[in-house]
Amino acid sequence: MPENETRVQIARIKTYQQAYLWSLVLQSVNIPHVLEKFQEGWLITVTEQFRDAAIGHIASFEQENRNWPPPKEEAVGLFVFRERQPPTLFFMGLLLIFYWVTGPWITGSRWFTAGAVDLKQILEHGQWWRLITGLTLHADPVHVLGNVVIGGIVIHFLCKILGSGLGWFLVLAAGTAGNGFNIILRSGQHLSVGFSTAVFGAIGILTGLELKRQFKLRGLLLPFGAGVSLLAMLGSSGERTDLGAHFCGLLAGIGIGIIVALFPAFLAWCNTWKRQFFLWALSVTVVLGCWQLAFS
Repeated sequence: MPENETRVQIARIKTYQQAYLWSLVLQSVNIPHVLEKFQEGWLITVTEQFRDAAIGHIASFEQENRNWPPPKEEAVGLFVFRERQPPTLFFMGLLLIFYWVTGPWITGSRWFTAGAVDLKQILEHGQWWRLITGLTLHADPVHVLGNVVIGGIVIHFLCKILGSGLGWFLVLAAGTAGNGFNIILRSGQHLSVGFSTAVFGAIGILTGLELKRQFKLRGLLLPFGAGVSLLAMLGSSGERTDLGAHFCGLLAGIGIGIIVALFPAFLAWCNTWKRQFFLWALSVTVVLGCWQLAFS
């Protein structure tokens, strides 16, 4: 949108998730607009010539999805999946607990022997579950703490946008795809472990969501800059660092983010705690099932 054109306000929204959905609606019909933060929420502005069309498309979207989501139900028990309370801290804490169970990467460890990402075992023996089990293993305390602290921040922000269930499901998918692409592109024997591939996947998802919403440099600086910074700090040096997996995770996440952003109605459909809980439970079930296969 040209900077010198007069813009008019068409919406003032309190929550970023709602503002983001409306921005995607306008993006899908090629209406230039600006989504910006103000003190009490978010503003969407357009030029005068697009005012009526923008309001009409948003009204049509809301009319078509007037029954989604149904009235919110309060979650019960330990798990809360509402937009403002993604339980990221609890989930990242599980990685620390699991590291306490498995210990560091040492020769002969049954956990790493059975669950590490092993090129030979995956390609020659079909042990595809290692692409997932390897995400839950860490080489040493610094490795796991780095992923938990930095990954927790990134994934928390992602879950604020997509919800905890969908957010974690897509992070797992991006990490798995990143490990898979990395294995396919490599030659010779290769071993790796760590959740950092999924963390880069989360950064990629954020970048892909923003890339689809508005192809502008300033909109990409935050998520892409976070990816480059994390790559520089944790992802490009060290004896067991797998730069290829990190880069593949980032690319897989970008692709997933773009695909998800193409379907704003699907994001609206996922905006209930029951569906979010189902997606998170499905993610946990997949991880546990893969470990069952690893030791079977």
